[in-house]
Amino acid sequence: MRTPALAVVAAAAAAALACAGATAAEAGPAGAERLYRSRCSSCHRAYAPSSRDRAKWAELLPKMAPRAKLSAAERDEIAEYLQANAKDAPAPGAHP
Repeated sequence: MRTPALAVVAAAAAAALACAGATAAEAGPAGAERLYRSRCSSCHRAYAPSSRDRAKWAELLPKMAPRAKLSAAERDEIAEYLQANAKDAPAPGAHP
């Protein structure tokens, strides 16, 4: 009897965590991507980072961050992710 109830509680907790979205505490590129997609797609689709160049992302993010209610840490993490994956970003391992 306890096992099904425990499974329901665990599933509910997992769902709540998924709905909460990514946080700045999640390190690495995967965490930054989840953060970007969860926070920026709350108002519009999350555009592919490669759809814009680094200068355009640098222009857009400061305008969008307050609307998305991003903390400074979240804004910085998303900016780093977008800059690293922008259409004109240097290839991994290349010297900028």
